[in-house]
Amino acid sequence: MRILITGSNGMLGSDLVAELAPYEICGLDRHNNRHSQIQYEQVDITDRTAVLKAVTLLKPSIIVHAAAFTDVDECELNPTQAFSVNSKGTQWVAEAGDSCGATLFFMSTDYVFDGTKQLPYNEEDKPNPLSVYGRSKFQAEEFLKSKCRSSWILRTSWLFGMNGKNFFRTIAQLAREKKELRIVDDQRGVPTYTKDLAKAIRILIERGSRAKGYHLYHIANTGETTWFQAAKKFLEKTSPDIKLIPISSQELNRPAKRPLNSVFNMERIKKDFGIQLRRWDEALLQFQSEVLKKE
Repeated sequence: MRILITGSNGMLGSDLVAELAPYEICGLDRHNNRHSQIQYEQVDITDRTAVLKAVTLLKPSIIVHAAAFTDVDECELNPTQAFSVNSKGTQWVAEAGDSCGATLFFMSTDYVFDGTKQLPYNEEDKPNPLSVYGRSKFQAEEFLKSKCRSSWILRTSWLFGMNGKNFFRTIAQLAREKKELRIVDDQRGVPTYTKDLAKAIRILIERGSRAKGYHLYHIANTGETTWFQAAKKFLEKTSPDIKLIPISSQELNRPAKRPLNSVFNMERIKKDFGIQLRRWDEALLQFQSEVLKKE
């Protein structure tokens, strides 16, 4: 089984390269290759011709499409680029994958929802994205649902990991520079450790990749929290003296709107594959330990 990972240099992509190492792995990214052990093509996924050429050359049976423009506020300020990468780029990868008979696993987001539901969101709930980022991802979902021969849409949330920029790395840096931090406390969701997510994706590939058609699953670590509560948990040992001030989303006043609730109901993936990730705070402790080892 040959597996192509788009965005292979990224936070999730790097953990996928490590987790899927027993298989024949190839990577596709717009930056120079970080993984010397894999076959690699340097490609911008907005270039349709280049994507088709690379995928045809690599001939994967599985594609995990993790490449994306994920800076939510930058997407709001640059909608053309957001849709070019997240929507059209996904379409080009899917078309190229279909041409060689590959099954596509597409990484989507909790931000396809508007956050007005009081209960956790399940796969049957109707998306209503508030931001350009969310709309660009949902447009990609809709294309795959209607046009792709074999696709798995995996919605996840609030990613953090060792190989890229994320909320906890930013908080750690700010805690070294400032005496107090103002952090949003009215958005609820689930931080998800990319190492845990990569393991779950491997299970899905091994158990379900032969199934054709369209499949949709929510997958994240378990539990729920707010950004403020998550920051408090992360800093309680390393920066106990820093003052954390809870604020509202309105006070923060960022370019892109975020859902106030994006917690997932993950009963479907548990029932179908027995997948249930550990609590987010347990995963965070491991991440924190790994960060400290590298400092």
